[in-house]
Amino acid sequence: CQNVRFDGTVVYNHAWGIENVDFIGLSALEGDAAFAYGWSNRINVGVDCNFATARTSAAGFKVPGYADLGVYGEYALNRKLSFWLRGGNLMNMEIQRNLLFAEKGINFTAGICLNL
Repeated sequence: CQNVRFDGTVVYNHAWGIENVDFIGLSALEGDAAFAYGWSNRINVGVDCNFATARTSAAGFKVPGYADLGVYGEYALNRKLSFWLRGGNLMNMEIQRNLLFAEKGINFTAGICLNL
């Protein structure tokens, strides 16, 4: 059994009346997209991207936009146990989802999934 899955969202942000305030506004566009392929209910692989455009303030402060590109894979040993791996920020960008906290560099995460 093979399956293909694609999902995503795009959000347009605009708030009226805050053009001349000193705080940093919202990204004009933000969203995410993911594409996954599953084979034989055992192997799943995919690619995903979370992105946002730059944020600015009237005082001239700017938080740069970003695109967090990632790949992932999962192998199900049986119905109760699987192993997964994800590589993130593959374009090696400085990502600021939250102000004053920057995620830098390529990262990898691994895990075990138990279905009870």
